Amino acid sequence: MMLRENEKELRELAMLRYQADRYQAAGNGAMSQQLNAEIRRLLATIEEVSEAEKN
Repeated sequence: MMLRENEKELRELAMLRYQADRYQAAGNGAMSQQLNAEIRRLLATIEEVSEAEKN
């Protein structure tokens, strides 16, 4: 079950990175920054879950 959640988060992360790159290439820095903030939040969540699973 955790694998499925982890896979879902990784797919979301890939989608956000793609969108951020597209917005940056289009010159929309504000939207790119917003997506990068969401990426950082998601990475922090993934890291917390990973640490909790180790213990």
